[in-house]
Amino acid sequence: FRCFRELEFFAQIPTTCDRLREELHEGEWTENEWNTIRNVCMEHVELEILLVEAESGMKAWFDDESEEGDDDGSMPSIISNRSLKKGGWMNKNSSLSYTEVVDQFLSPHVKNVWELGDEIRMRILSGVGTSFDISMKNPAGMVALVEAVEVYERAANQYKKVHAGEKQPTASNRNRLHFTDMRAAALLQLYQDFELRGLEVFRAIHMQAADVADEKDAINTQFTAVLRAATELVTEIDIVKLQMAPCFAPCWHVEMLWSSCVAHVCSNQIIQQIGGPDGQNLPDLTVTQLLDLVAWVEFFRETIEDAFPTVASMHAKKTYFDERPDLFAGDSKEVNMENATDNLVWVNNMLWEIHRLAQDEFLIRTRKQTDDLLTNVYDANRETRQTIEGRLMTSLCEDVFSLAAVQLRTIRERLTRKSEALVFAVNLIFGRLRDKQIHSRDKFLQDLETCCAAANDFQRMAEQCEDVLQELLDHCDLPQQSINALEQSCAELVSLYSADAVFASQKTHMYIFKPISEAISDDLFSLKWENDPSNNETALILTRTLEDFMGDLEHFLDEFMLKKAVNALVKSSVIFYIKCLLEKAEKHNNNRVIAFGDIGQVFDRMFRDIKVIRDYFEGLAEGMPALTKLIEKEFEVLTTVQELMRIAAAGENEDNARDFIVVLHKVIKDINITKHVVGDLWHLVQPTEERAIWEITESLEETLKAVCPEQDESLAPTNDRLNVAGLRLDETLAQLYLRSKRKRPVVAGNVEKVVTAMKSKWKTEG
Repeated sequence: FRCFRELEFFAQIPTTCDRLREELHEGEWTENEWNTIRNVCMEHVELEILLVEAESGMKAWFDDESEEGDDDGSMPSIISNRSLKKGGWMNKNSSLSYTEVVDQFLSPHVKNVWELGDEIRMRILSGVGTSFDISMKNPAGMVALVEAVEVYERAANQYKKVHAGEKQPTASNRNRLHFTDMRAAALLQLYQDFELRGLEVFRAIHMQAADVADEKDAINTQFTAVLRAATELVTEIDIVKLQMAPCFAPCWHVEMLWSSCVAHVCSNQIIQQIGGPDGQNLPDLTVTQLLDLVAWVEFFRETIEDAFPTVASMHAKKTYFDERPDLFAGDSKEVNMENATDNLVWVNNMLWEIHRLAQDEFLIRTRKQTDDLLTNVYDANRETRQTIEGRLMTSLCEDVFSLAAVQLRTIRERLTRKSEALVFAVNLIFGRLRDKQIHSRDKFLQDLETCCAAANDFQRMAEQCEDVLQELLDHCDLPQQSINALEQSCAELVSLYSADAVFASQKTHMYIFKPISEAISDDLFSLKWENDPSNNETALILTRTLEDFMGDLEHFLDEFMLKKAVNALVKSSVIFYIKCLLEKAEKHNNNRVIAFGDIGQVFDRMFRDIKVIRDYFEGLAEGMPALTKLIEKEFEVLTTVQELMRIAAAGENEDNARDFIVVLHKVIKDINITKHVVGDLWHLVQPTEERAIWEITESLEETLKAVCPEQDESLAPTNDRLNVAGLRLDETLAQLYLRSKRKRPVVAGNVEKVVTAMKSKWKTEG
C-alpha cells in the first residue's frame, strides 16, 4: 500500500493543495480557464484517491490484528501492525478506538484536500451555470469542464470495482471518506440554469407587456411574445442536441434535460395564455393568434417526436399541472429517464389537446370569415367586360380567388409544412367555395350575355382552383394521404365549376329559342305553314335566327364552351319541333277529323323542315367533328315520329306500329309519356284509332319495360347541372302533358292513373 509505505507523502499534501489553489485562481477569467480546472481536478482527484485508500488500508490492518492475534508467523502486515503499536500509534491509556486514531491522523489532510474540492466544485458549478454560452462559444472548454467532473466519477467507479470483492467485517460507516460528488451537483446546477434560462425569457416578455398602456393591446402583445419566446426555446432543442450535447458525456442526457425544462416552462406559459387546459380564452384570440398557436404546438410536437421518437406512441402515467417533474429521482448522478420521458409524453399529449381545441376554434372562425367574404363578393354588382377576342367575362373569378389565395397563403405561411390543420383549413375553404357557388350561381344566368360571361368566369375559376392547389402543394411537405384529400376536395370544386360553366353555356339555348318560339311557334304546323308556297320559310326563320346568335356565341365563348352551346342548340331544335307538333294535337279537339288538310303535303313539309334544320347543324359540324354523331342521335327521334305518323295515316298493320313505338320509347324512357305521344300522333292523322293505339301501347308495357327499364324516381329531374332545363325531351313532354286539358278517347280512369303516376315521378303539381 503506497500511501502507508511512503509516509513522507502526507507531508507534501499541504504544499500540493496550495499549488493547486494558486493554479485555480490564476486560470480564472483566462482563455484556458476550463482546461486549468480540468488539470487541477485530475491532480486533486489523485489526492482524494490516496486519502480514501489510506483510510481504508490503515483501518483494514487494525482489523487484521483483532482477527488473527500476535502470532509471529502471521503476515508481515501484522508484524508492521505490532511495530506501529510499539511505536506509540495507540497508547494503552488512550480512550480512542483504532478507527478514531486513523481519522485523527488523517484529519488535517482530509480537511485540506476536501476544502480544495469544495473550491473546485464552486468553480465547476459556476461554469456549468453558463454552459449554454460556453458550448456555443468554446465547445473545447465545455468538454474540459465536463471531463473535470467526470474524473471524480471515474475514480469512484474504479475504486468500487477494485474493492468490490473485499470483506467488510465492520459497520458500513467505518470509512468516512468519499470522493467529492461533482456530477450530482453539476447536473442539478445545469437543470437549474436551463429552467432559469426559460423563465427569464418569459419574465422579460411579461414585463414588456405590462408597459403597454392599453389592456387589450397588452394581452395581444403578450400572447404573441409568449409564442415567439416558446418557439425560440423549442428551436434550441435541436441546438442543444447538435451542438451542446456532444460536449457532455452521454450519461448526462443533456438534450432530455433541456427538452424537459422547455416542455414544462412553455406548457405552463401556454396554458396561462389560453385560460387553462380547456382553452377558455381561445374565443378571445384572433384568427392569426389561433393559427400561431396551432403552428407552435405542431412545431413543438414535431421537434419532440423527432428528438425522442418513443414519445409519439406513449401515454403519461401522471399529470404535471401543479408540480415539476422529478428528474433526479433515485440517483442524483443521472437523469431519471423514465420520469423525464413521462413528463414529455404528458406535455406532448396535453398540448395536442390544446391544438385540437385551437384548431376547432380556428376552423369555426375561418368558416365564418370565408362565408362573409364570399357573400360580399357574390353580392357585388359587376359590369360585363369584353376581351380583345370578344369573350365576355366579369371580375368574379379574380374577386373570389384573390381573397381565397390571400387566405390560403396566410394559413400556409403560419402553419408548418406538414400541418394537419392546413389540410382541414384548405378543405374547409374549398367546401365553402363550393357551397356558395351552388347557392349563388343561378343569379348570374339572366340573359344570353350573362350566361356567356358566367360560362367563361366559371371555367376560369376551375383553372384557378387547380393553380391555387398546386401552389399550395409546392410549398408544403404533406403526407400522401393529406395530398389525396386535398386533391379530392379540389377535384370536387373544379368539377362543380366546370359543370356550371357548361350549364351556363348550354342555358343560352333558352334565350335563343325564346325569340324563335315567339316568331314561329304559332305558325309551325298551322294551315298557313301547310299551304306556304315558299321553300319552308318557317324552318328557315329558325335557322337564320340560330345563325345570327351563333355569330354572337362565337365571339362571346371560347372554343370548348361554344361546342357545348351548339350541342344544346341541336337538342333544343329537335325538342322545339316535337313540342310544337304535340301542341298542335293538344289544340285539335276533334276525335273524328284529322288535324291537317293534306296529310301528304304535311309529311313533305315536315321532311323539308327537318332537312333544313339538320343541314344547318351539319354545316357547323365541319368545324366540330364530334357534332356529327350528336346530330345523328338527336334527329333520329324526328325520323321515328315521322314514321309513326305515316303508319297511322296509312292504317298499316299493328306490327309496324309496335316496332316504332319501341324505338320511340328508347328515346323517351317513360311509358306514360310514350302512351301520350303515340296517342297524340294518331290523334293528328288518324283520330278515330287513337283509343286503339293507346291500348296497343298499353299491351306493350312489359316489352317496353324490358327494352328500357324505368328510372328510379330519384333519377328524375334534379338540381344536377348536367341536366339543363329544356334539353331533356322526357321532362319537356312531361310538363306538356301535365298541363294538358284535352280529353282522350280511352278507357275511363286510364288517363287519370297515367297523370297521377307522372305527377309522382316528375314531382310536379298539375
